[in-house]
Amino acid sequence: MSPVSALLNPDLSRVLRTLARPPGSAGESRARRDALAILEREGLVLPALCYRIVPVLHVRGETIDVGKATLCAPGLAAKSGALRAVAAAACTLGAAIQERVSSLFAARQPSLALALDTASNELLFRIADRTVAAIRREARSKGLALGIEANPGDPGVPLCQQATVLALANAARSGIAATETGMLSPVKSLSFLVTLGPNLHRRSAPRRCDCCPSRDRCRVK
Repeated sequence: MSPVSALLNPDLSRVLRTLARPPGSAGESRARRDALAILEREGLVLPALCYRIVPVLHVRGETIDVGKATLCAPGLAAKSGALRAVAAAACTLGAAIQERVSSLFAARQPSLALALDTASNELLFRIADRTVAAIRREARSKGLALGIEANPGDPGVPLCQQATVLALANAARSGIAATETGMLSPVKSLSFLVTLGPNLHRRSAPRRCDCCPSRDRCRVK
């Protein structure tokens, strides 16, 4: 496990300012500003992240043996020739944001609820990007490059692998768990795998947005 204190304590005001771009209409812009103000004022962001790099022991068809676990990940196993390790990661913003979004819907403030939901998704992606950057730094120190990045539920990584990914990342220590159907708790959480090897070329398969529950209404894509 890599130290993550710097990753979990960014200057929130500065990060939120980078998200403060005007959407479309005046109403959307106002809702966006109010949502960012809520995030900064109410202390809703309780980020946590974890990752672990585990060596690949064997690749057998569509499965990858990593330590004492076995991943069924045909999309990653296809790169078996250059695969040396896999990074399992998870990150979350905590439960408070989703509870606030739900309370705004209950109070019949859908525009503000949607703006808060979208902004929090963007913030979660920023934490995920910081996690990937930490993985990259550690991988480089081992002479490895990043390859495919994929979430459980993406093509090539079945959603049933969610529990295995969380276990490999030691996600329980960060309060991240999965339901029986593979959904993450807290809701504002992400988990993913990154392949590592000496001559891999990075790509995401597919983009994180494709698996986001807000993808159909999000203006960030």
